[in-house]
Amino acid sequence: MDQNQTPSTTTMNQNQTSSTTTISSLMIGLKPLVVPLVIRGITFIFLLVSLIVIATDSFDTFDIYGFPIKVESTDIHVYRYMISADVIGMAYTLLLVVLTIFQVKSGSPIDSGLAYFEFYGDKIILFLLATGAAAGLGLTVEYKRLMDTDDTTQQIQNFMNIANTSASLLLMGSLFSVISSFSSSLNLPKRSSS
Repeated sequence: MDQNQTPSTTTMNQNQTSSTTTISSLMIGLKPLVVPLVIRGITFIFLLVSLIVIATDSFDTFDIYGFPIKVESTDIHVYRYMISADVIGMAYTLLLVVLTIFQVKSGSPIDSGLAYFEFYGDKIILFLLATGAAAGLGLTVEYKRLMDTDDTTQQIQNFMNIANTSASLLLMGSLFSVISSFSSSLNLPKRSSS
């Protein structure tokens, strides 16, 4: 020990070294997770915008007796499925972001249970989002093909165009979910062996 250093100075240097080691190990543990967290964030944003667009889509028309009615997206089963896919996908994405951040903050390596949950969950959510987008796009394209072009159907066409936008956003969310799925597939052997 240096003659100029006191025992308390030595303890402070050891504490600083320990905290620096902890911070650097946290940064090393966080680096491989930055890209998946960013991709999940982008997925969440696409799903949120898709949900807002489809949930607020509606048009006014008349029933068979001539009374005015308001048709909302939740009145159509395919769009209900899209809304469900959006909500479930957002909940899953947010859950994984929180679990990953919690795991990194705790300083422990990501255990195999979370790795397997992420791996299989990504696959299930990917299929859910892709089928939701396909159903919405399919209904919109098919319905627009069969429609006339009078004033009443112009409102319906606008409704369908907005629903098509929402389905396209859901499709983009599912594409980013594919990237997350590949990432979790590649990381599974690394995480499960630790």
